[in-house]
Amino acid sequence: MSEIYLDNSATTKVNPKAAETAFKVMTEVYGNPSSIHDKGSTAAKLMLKARNDIIASFFGQQALKKLPKIPGFLGGEEYGRLIFTSCGTESNNLAISSVIESCKIASPRIITSDSEHPAVLRCFEKWAEKGCDVVYLSTKNGVIDENELKGAINKNTVLVSIMYVNNETGAIYDLPKLFKTVKDISPDTICHTDCVQAYQKIEVSPSKLNADMITISGHKIHAPKGIGALWVKNELIQKKRIIPILNGGGQESGLRSGTENLPGIAAFAEAVNVNGSDKAHITFSEKVTPLRNLMIENLDPSIRINVPAGDYVPHILSLTMPGQKSQPVLNMLSRQGIYVSSGSACSSHKNTVSHVLTAFGLSSSDADSTIRVSLDSDNTEEEILTFCRALNETVKRLAKK
Repeated sequence: MSEIYLDNSATTKVNPKAAETAFKVMTEVYGNPSSIHDKGSTAAKLMLKARNDIIASFFGQQALKKLPKIPGFLGGEEYGRLIFTSCGTESNNLAISSVIESCKIASPRIITSDSEHPAVLRCFEKWAEKGCDVVYLSTKNGVIDENELKGAINKNTVLVSIMYVNNETGAIYDLPKLFKTVKDISPDTICHTDCVQAYQKIEVSPSKLNADMITISGHKIHAPKGIGALWVKNELIQKKRIIPILNGGGQESGLRSGTENLPGIAAFAEAVNVNGSDKAHITFSEKVTPLRNLMIENLDPSIRINVPAGDYVPHILSLTMPGQKSQPVLNMLSRQGIYVSSGSACSSHKNTVSHVLTAFGLSSSDADSTIRVSLDSDNTEEEILTFCRALNETVKRLAKK
């Protein structure tokens, strides 16, 4: 039985070239980048190249002309700093917690949305318990109201953290406008965005987004698990608006201690380049949008597609099957070798209704009857048609019980 994998927002299959790169680094370029001998120097040069390649995926290949070619040398400060971490969750925690810990306000206000990934929401909840003034913006129908954001900003606001693409509905939040609003009202407020579901799927440009910090993750773009990064505007580091939350040997410019995961870092950069670097989102959209349209055309009319009122990505579809709980549907599809999810993989085992879907506007019953399908450029038309037939038949069969 052939497999049909449609859960790419949970994780992706590692690109063979990225896997080969990781293996080569583990077995050949295995020195510690902090070591001063030749083996360490070779590792440090490889890590610098990977860092530069990922920065270029934000700013374009012209950035490589100004970025340093030799470890330890300065250059290209206008392109910010890329801090390697273990995952998107760590990047989010570093961004949020370091900003709050470095501020001089007794009860700072921090703003986010009510549809964030748990990596952001749990972090905000922790800081609320410690005395921060937390505001959650509504995401009804996949849209954030600019006026609600304006009303939430006050003189004590130090951080606004809003994801760019929602991992369950595919909604694209209008960060260029929202973050510009923040900066117009409060220039010193830091704007952070979780771009884990956006990176290399749509354009992610710090200048376009008006972002001070951007979180990305390797395993969502065909790199191995266990590697992520946080892009930081250089000005924040100079003004010490971001400080380390892990203490140790002072790696990553003193902002994230711990020996770097060089095999993961090199594989991350390899995947970025294989995907197309700063042009990856163009190719991705060209391949995935027709697959989305084909799926929509072939789904049974009883299956409702939860389309955001604003803009949305082509690869994430939220499908509600009124009257049918998602778990039996997932089980029947899985037995046929078809893999989708009922929401975020990080919270799918908690047996709770998705906070994202209820925030979107679904009832608890409908949220419990919803699956997420997330496409990739490797998927085929045949797979989409097979999935549609299987889902349509599964829903009809369950309705008869």
